[in-house]
Amino acid sequence: MKKNIYKRNPLMLFVALLSMTMLVSCSGNGPEGVAKKFLELTNEGEFGKAKEYCDDSTAALIGMAENMAKDKVEDMKEQNVKIEILSSEVNEEGDRATVKYKKIEEGQTAEDTAEKEITLKKIDGDWKVSIDKESMKKEN
Repeated sequence: MKKNIYKRNPLMLFVALLSMTMLVSCSGNGPEGVAKKFLELTNEGEFGKAKEYCDDSTAALIGMAENMAKDKVEDMKEQNVKIEILSSEVNEEGDRATVKYKKIEEGQTAEDTAEKEITLKKIDGDWKVSIDKESMKKEN
């Protein structure tokens, strides 16, 4: 009869749980990873791919941005833009998150750029960028 290793050694249980937590948090599926990927893709003009990381209403906005930026996509791909994630905060219910970041363009430093934020919602277990009128007002 096999003994349960975790009952014998609570440290093993702790190490196993810690390892799983680290894997999940580093997977890029958390709010910070999703926000960074979305922002990188939109800055590169990869609007179709960016739609995978946002909710339906935001995808519609991205579609409009894609139509407006058709002639600028090649220039966008050539720009050297870095997204620096500063922090994230998930609400008590665990279904909304705010990610603070800086968009650093070529020739700038983090100190030269303003802090911005982007909102995400948890939809069917996945974090999705959610841009609405309220968050657009904050950006301006």
